[in-house]
Amino acid sequence: MWPFVCAILALIGAYCSICWLHENLRTPVSLVLHGIAQLVLPQKPFSEKYGEWAVITGASDGIGKGYAEYLAGRRMNIVLVARNENKLNRVAEEIQRKYSVRTKVVVADFANGEAVYEHLARELLPLDVGILVNNVGLSYDRGMCMEELPKKLVWDLLTVNVASVTMLCHLLVPAMKQRGRGLIINISSLSASAPAPYLSVYAAAKVYVRNFSMALREELRPHRVEVQTVLPGFVRTNMTAFVASEYDGKAASKQLVRVDDYVRYAGFTIGKTDRTCGYWWHGLQYAGLKLVPEFVRVFVLQTIYSHLRGAKKNV
Repeated sequence: MWPFVCAILALIGAYCSICWLHENLRTPVSLVLHGIAQLVLPQKPFSEKYGEWAVITGASDGIGKGYAEYLAGRRMNIVLVARNENKLNRVAEEIQRKYSVRTKVVVADFANGEAVYEHLARELLPLDVGILVNNVGLSYDRGMCMEELPKKLVWDLLTVNVASVTMLCHLLVPAMKQRGRGLIINISSLSASAPAPYLSVYAAAKVYVRNFSMALREELRPHRVEVQTVLPGFVRTNMTAFVASEYDGKAASKQLVRVDDYVRYAGFTIGKTDRTCGYWWHGLQYAGLKLVPEFVRVFVLQTIYSHLRGAKKNV
């Protein structure tokens, strides 16, 4: 009897190990293979492979600005979308001066909902948009219970984090399918790996982004349009400024990755893998979370965000 039970347990263990290895090694293996191919075979420029323009939302600072500079460095023209016109103009001038590419500024506050997409359609549809980076996002000022969230913030979390990704894909996918080329990069979050108490609405919205992106990837695969899901951990941006200020010099602050470092790694994955955490340390964190049962992952995230409940945002 015991040999039979041991054999069954061994089979279950082997199956779980294979699933975990596939989940966590598929990205590094894909990066290695594509990296070798890049050294051996001639590579098309992004503008030729995907299209002339890259559209980046939330492009006035942080990860969005990082992606804009990275893609400009690959000779793509850049459309910068955000709500702060002054910041956008400064970034546009900086990119033009540094990379000698064309830029276009589109002012849009995604918290305004449906009305903003008519404006975006007029600005974006005439362009040959090859890459769309859905980066715009809104988080909490600190860890909060559900009932502590102002009603407007709840609506904004859903409108900015969920509707923007969905509606911009709905707007730009038809032209990409017609051209038979394109790339959509949707920024999710490491918090999508498990339910996150005290960050419940934001984390749930990022689960939507992850699942939506993975499903859209399969829909667009026959049309040669790529979709990449990015799941960053803590990056030093305005959204995490309260962590840096409240925990300066402590372990939580030291976990924040510089935007330049993050985008350099994440940029390398473009066109090479359909899912990435964007940075090696975040990938190890994701693999560790996926190694344990969900209730452990919930406990880990609850511990992290409960410690941030008392922190105040200082941008």
